[in-house]
Amino acid sequence: MSAAGRCLHIALAIETKNLTKTYGEDSDGNPVGLADLTLDVEEGQIFGLVGPNGSGKTTTLKLLLGLIYPTSGSALVLGQPIGDPAYKERIGFVPEGPYFYDHLNAVELLAFYGGLFGLSGKELSNRTQELLELVGMWSRRDIRVRNYSRGMLQRVGLAQALLNDPDLIFMDEPTSGLDPTAQMQIRDVILSLRERGKTVFLCSHLLKEMEPICAGIAILNRGRVVTTGTMTSVLAGDEGLFRLEAEAVDAAVAAKIEGLAGSMTNSGGVFEARFATQKDAAKAAEILADGEAIITHLGPDRRSLEQAFIEAVKGEQ
Repeated sequence: MSAAGRCLHIALAIETKNLTKTYGEDSDGNPVGLADLTLDVEEGQIFGLVGPNGSGKTTTLKLLLGLIYPTSGSALVLGQPIGDPAYKERIGFVPEGPYFYDHLNAVELLAFYGGLFGLSGKELSNRTQELLELVGMWSRRDIRVRNYSRGMLQRVGLAQALLNDPDLIFMDEPTSGLDPTAQMQIRDVILSLRERGKTVFLCSHLLKEMEPICAGIAILNRGRVVTTGTMTSVLAGDEGLFRLEAEAVDAAVAAKIEGLAGSMTNSGGVFEARFATQKDAAKAAEILADGEAIITHLGPDRRSLEQAFIEAVKGEQ
């Protein structure tokens, strides 16, 4: 049966209920680790997990990968209890800063890991070329791992994670240390995985990268989920309002639209205003444009993921 056929009956790729892993208590008596994590990740979507350092992201990944076991609660990954060998052959994992035997080149490295999945011969050779081309490493396939840049290591780590054609891929900071061009390439690979029906569980601190590609998001802080939902619902602003953002707005020009805006700020070179109607927002944008301001956003009120993140964790630190 194909990978797609195997998971047709699975509505959720990941399902956790009150998943908890504690390592003890901090100096204030609060539990350290992860507490009461309840998440549903639909199959075929890119789901993002974000949070400050120490918020429980790594613990969550280790639990879902079956590397550690929960103190309490439960979870299903591809329909199987966490730690069950039945789902492990159907997942891939890209750790932050992957480590490989440094005397191997890319082809030898994938041959080694492909053998662990029972791949060999022409099938392994074709799969190796396909994946190294996908991550932009085919032209560098003869370079030894010891001579890799961090970006090259990250790319070949992604290729290794895809060797078994997994249904679910876990990624921990997959673009860490990459230049903007390489970041865009990895992002395109992630989107292509979604187009193939794969599920991607993505942990990253690069919020601007996650915002346009994740369908669902969960924000952790101090071991607990403080916000979760679809990206659209988490970023939704005040219903019915329209937001206008601009740069290089002269104070005299901004004063001309005070009567139109319900709220307005203009500091640090950034102008932001909200309006009760689209007509008022459009009129204000015209005034700013006539005043040679640079319009950066005009549309229904919507927060950035960074704004939602800061709002979710403020006061919780």
